[in-house]
Amino acid sequence: MASQRIYIVHLPDGNSRLVRATVRSQALSHVAASLFKIGVASQEDLVNALEDGVKVENAKNPDQSEMDV
Repeated sequence: MASQRIYIVHLPDGNSRLVRATVRSQALSHVAASLFKIGVASQEDLVNALEDGVKVENAKNPDQSEMDV
């Protein structure tokens, strides 16, 4: 079994959460799942968002170093 650590996840409101997880991305996913709803965008979602000026973002692997170029 992989060893676990306790990660601290700082929230934008100044609060923090402690999460026991195997990797950092698992801790972040745990917190995000309780804060956000996520699903595949429907065609109507896309039309509405693009009309509102929302840009499509490309996800980055959460375990990549900030130094990656």
